Amino acid sequence: MSAVRSCALCQNRSNITDQQTDDALERITYHKFPTNPERRDRWIEFCDLPKESFPKSAYKFLCSSHFAPECFERDLRGELLYGTKRMTLQKDAMPTIRSVSQQLKRTTNAVSTEEEDRKKRKQEVDKLLSGEVAASEPIVNPFRKHVCERMIGRGRTDGSEKPLHIIPPMSEEELVQRIVELEQETRWQREEIGRLRGTIDSKTEKINFAKAELVNVAILLQELKEHTNRHVEDRIAELLAGRFGEGQLASILAGLPEQTQVLWTEDELAKALRLRYISQEAFAYVRQQLRYPLPDAPQFARWIHSVYLETGHSAAAFRLLELRKSALKTVELVCTLSLIRTNAPVRYRYDGTRDQIVGPNAQLHCLTVQGVFARWQQIVHTDFDLILSREMVEKSIAELHKIGYHVVAITTDCDAAIVRTWDALNVSADQHYICHPVTGNAIYLYACPARTLATIHRILIEDGFVMQENNLAITKATLLSVLSESSTIYQRYLSDGARLELENNPDLAREFISLKTTTALRLLARTDDDEEGLLSTVTTLFDLFVDWCDLCMTTNGQNFTPKQHLITELPYGVCEDEQNIVLDGMYDVMESIRCVNADYEFLPQAVLLSINSMRKLLPDLRAYYPGEVKGLPMLPFSTMPMHRTICKLKENIQRQAPTFRPLCVNDVLFQLCKTIASVEGYPHVTNLHLQQGNLVGEIPMESLRRSDDPSNPELDAVTDANACDYLTHMIVARLGQRYDYLGETSSVIERTAGQYVVKPLGDAFGCVKPSALWREQAKQLESYVCGMMQEQKDRLAESIVDSILARHPRMGRDLLELYVRTRIAIRIRTLNGQLDETTNVDRQPFS
Repeated sequence: MSAVRSCALCQNRSNITDQQTDDALERITYHKFPTNPERRDRWIEFCDLPKESFPKSAYKFLCSSHFAPECFERDLRGELLYGTKRMTLQKDAMPTIRSVSQQLKRTTNAVSTEEEDRKKRKQEVDKLLSGEVAASEPIVNPFRKHVCERMIGRGRTDGSEKPLHIIPPMSEEELVQRIVELEQETRWQREEIGRLRGTIDSKTEKINFAKAELVNVAILLQELKEHTNRHVEDRIAELLAGRFGEGQLASILAGLPEQTQVLWTEDELAKALRLRYISQEAFAYVRQQLRYPLPDAPQFARWIHSVYLETGHSAAAFRLLELRKSALKTVELVCTLSLIRTNAPVRYRYDGTRDQIVGPNAQLHCLTVQGVFARWQQIVHTDFDLILSREMVEKSIAELHKIGYHVVAITTDCDAAIVRTWDALNVSADQHYICHPVTGNAIYLYACPARTLATIHRILIEDGFVMQENNLAITKATLLSVLSESSTIYQRYLSDGARLELENNPDLAREFISLKTTTALRLLARTDDDEEGLLSTVTTLFDLFVDWCDLCMTTNGQNFTPKQHLITELPYGVCEDEQNIVLDGMYDVMESIRCVNADYEFLPQAVLLSINSMRKLLPDLRAYYPGEVKGLPMLPFSTMPMHRTICKLKENIQRQAPTFRPLCVNDVLFQLCKTIASVEGYPHVTNLHLQQGNLVGEIPMESLRRSDDPSNPELDAVTDANACDYLTHMIVARLGQRYDYLGETSSVIERTAGQYVVKPLGDAFGCVKPSALWREQAKQLESYVCGMMQEQKDRLAESIVDSILARHPRMGRDLLELYVRTRIAIRIRTLNGQLDETTNVDRQPFS
C-alpha cells in the first residue's frame, strides 16, 4: 500500500481523491516540492510557508488543482513501454491557482476514520487466513492452473451451483500458440471494427446527403407552389385586367373584407368616386352587397386631402379637376393660372428633387387654377421657395388642356419678384403673352389689381411719385399736409405701421384710395387755394385709381345692365367704350408717372401689361365662344379668390408657432390642408368633391399629418467642425474599391447564405486609412463647398460639382456628388440644431 499524500496548500488527500475517478488522466495527482532552490523558494512563497520551518529533506506535495492545464503533458514514454496512462508535470511548471473551491472540506475525525479503516482491513485479512470466508474471485495466473472466467458466477436453472470448469494445464508452446491465435483474432476484430467504421461513415454521409436532398426538395416544392400560385395569380390578373384595376385585383387576390390595406390607383379612385356621385345608395349596394372591390369613404377623403400634403406637381389635383369637368359648362372651363405666394417659415430642408435648400425664411408658392366664368379654384402645384420656370408653367397648361380646361391668362403678384417671373416667362409690357404649348394661342399675363393698388399705397408711404409733365412730386409729406387739416384719420393710412399691414391686408389700400378720400380731396380743392395744382392732381389720380381698381375687380354678372350699375361695376366689355376710357386714362398716367424709388420701376410696366392683356383677351374669348361672352369678370384674374385662404393659413401657422420658431415642411402642408378644408367663400374643387360625395368628416384631420423624413443616424455625431474628417473616411469606405488612390480599407470575406460577401474588418471607419493625397483633396473640397453653399439657389449641388470639375476635371463625378450632397445634409442638420437652441428666431412675421 502506497503512503498517503496530502497537499500542503489545500486539504486534498490521495486516499480520498484516488477514489473519485478511475480515469488516470483525470485523477488529481500530487507533486513533490522541487529540489532546485530557486523553484522550491517560489513554491514555498506561493504556499505562504516559512522557509525556516521547511527542511530540505521534508516530503511536501502540491496537488494538480493548483496548476494550470498547460503545465501538464501526457507521459507517452510510459504508455508505450509499460502501458500506463498518466499526466506528468512539466519541469518548469509553477503553481498559479489558489481557488478555495478546489479544496475539500476538512473533517475533524479524519485520523480516527483512517485508523478504523486499517482495523477493518486487518479483520478481513484474518478472516481470509482462517478460512472463515471464501474468496469471491480466484487469483488467475496464465502460466498456472486457473479457473475459466466464463464459468464463474453461473448457476443452474434449478438453483444449485454449477461446478467450476478448470482449464487443463497447457504447455509453453500451446500457450504461445494461443497467444498468437488471440493476437490474430484481435487484428481481425480491429480490421472488422475499421470496416464497420467505414461503413458507418459512408452510411452517415449518405444520410446527410439524403437530408440535404430532402431540404432541397422541400425548397423546390415551396418554390413550385409559389410559382404555381404566382402563375395562377398572373393568369387571374391577365383575365381580369380588362375589367379591374391594380388595386381591385390586389383586393380580389388578397381577399380582404374591407380592403383597408389595398393601395388604390388614382384612376380607380376617380372612377369609384364618379360612381359615388351618381348614387351613394347604388355605390353602397355594389360595394357591400355585391362585394365589388371599391374603396371606402375614408380612402376617398384621404385621397382628396392628399393634394395638399405633398410638394410639387399634384397628379391627384388634375384627376379631381377632370372629375369636376362634367359638372361645368364649356365656357365655365375657361380658367387662369394664379401664382400665389406667402411667407411660411420652415426648418432647413434640402429638396433633392429641385436640388435646393429651403428655409428658414421660406415662402410657400401655390400655382392655382381659377375659373373665369364660374366660381371654383384648385391648387395644382405647391412648393417652398419655388423658382418659377417657363417649363413648369407650360407643363401645367398642357395638363389642363389634356383634361379639357382652357387656360387664357396667368396672374401674378405685383412686387419686386414680378420681374423674375417676367424674365422666366420672357414677357414685357409689349410682349405681354406667351404661346399655349399645345394650341399656340396667346395666354396673357396679368398683374393682380388689388396687389397693384397696395403697391401704389406703399409707394405713397415711402418716397412717392413724380408727375413727369409738370414735375410735381406726390409724397407722404404733401398728402399729410393737405389731408391732416381735414381729418387726422389719414395719418393712419400713411404711417409705417400701415406699410407693414399692407402685406397681410391689401384691402387697406382700397380703404385709403377710395371714394371717401377723393371726395375729401375734391372738397379741399374747392375751398383751399390750390396754386400749384397739387390737390386737383391728387384728386384726379385717386379718382382714376379707384375707377381702374373697381373695373379690374368686377365679378361675373351676365344679367348686369348699365342702367342699374356704374360702368366700373360691370364686367369688362359690357360697356366697352366707356370702360376703355378708364383704361386709357390709367394707361396715360402710368406712362407719365415716375417712382422716386427705383426699386418700384416695375409698377408702371405691370399696369401697362395688364391693360394690354385685358384689351386683347376679351375679343379672343368672344371669337372662341361666340355669343356666350358678353363681358369679362376681372376678379378671377386677381389673387383675391385665394386671399381668405392665405389669411387663415397665416393665422393657423401663427397659432402653431407663436414664437416664430419655424415648423417643418410637413407641418406647414398639413396646416394648408386643414385650412382649405375649413375655409368658406370662393370654393376649392377639393371641398366641392367632399361635399358632393358626402365625405366631410369621414376621417380625423390629425390622421393626415405626416412625419418628417427620418434622419441619417450615421450623421448624428457629425458637425461642421468634423465634417471634413468624416467625409474623408466615409468616401474611402464607399468608393475605395473604385478609386485606389483614396486609401486602404481592411476587409474580410465571409460566407453568408451560400454566398461570399466582402465585409469591413471592424467598425465602419476603424478599418479605413485615407491616403495623404486624398486628405489634401478633401480639405480643398471642403473649402470649395463651404464657399458655394447658398440658400434658395436651384441646382445647388449640381452647380457646385460642375464648378469643382471645371477646376479638377480628373476627379470622379460620383465622388464629388457624394461629398457635396452629404456635406449639404450635414450643414442642414447643423442649421436646424442652431434653430432648436433658440426660442425666438430673428425673422419676418408670418406675412
